[in-house]
Amino acid sequence: MKILTRLALPLAVFALAAPAAAQGGDTGTFRVYVDGREVGTEEFTITQLGSGTGQEISATGRVRVRSPEGTLELDTRLGSRGIGSDPVDYQVIVGGSSTSKIVGTVNGGRFSAKIVTPAGEQLREYLASSGAVVLDEGVAHHYHFLAQRTHNGRVPVIVPRENRQVMATVSSRGEESITVNGTSVTLFHLVVQPAGGAEHHVWVDALNRVLRVEVPSRSYRAERTAVPR
Repeated sequence: MKILTRLALPLAVFALAAPAAAQGGDTGTFRVYVDGREVGTEEFTITQLGSGTGQEISATGRVRVRSPEGTLELDTRLGSRGIGSDPVDYQVIVGGSSTSKIVGTVNGGRFSAKIVTPAGEQLREYLASSGAVVLDEGVAHHYHFLAQRTHNGRVPVIVPRENRQVMATVSSRGEESITVNGTSVTLFHLVVQPAGGAEHHVWVDALNRVLRVEVPSRSYRAERTAVPR
């Protein structure tokens, strides 16, 4: 399932709006749907140690989905640091029908990655602008970090499995009441628009915890199995 579209590499650093809420932890499970059919799950945990400039955040995820083209298994770990939750390292192990492993670090405005596939190893390096966030394709909980950056603004986005950075515009449609696993809840509706790509719709609560992600052009939806307390 293609969740982010390949876009041109940005050439500048863009100003961002202030975060909507303080950083915090979260844990839960998403059910993943394509064309209205449940095709798998995403389990994740976000934990925070420390505070202020010394805070460290770790986000781990486990995605298991199936489709007519085969199965996709993702095991992810994202590490970030500081008040802005700036990414410092990322790892994704891809299993299922096509296997690979990416281990990357962010340093000095660059994302440096080692990519391991059955064919061998490759090293890649590309721009990682100030204020960038990691959004791996098909990983819903990563939108938590985008929502922390801004509800209205432009955000550089690192797409690890595409080996590139893209630019996305985030806009808010305000608060909406939706139903999540039978429970009515009022959430902030964000629209994430990669330049030249498809819209991504994200619903978050006041703590920027992600409860639903939709990509209408891909008939993709990830929805929490329960509303977090």
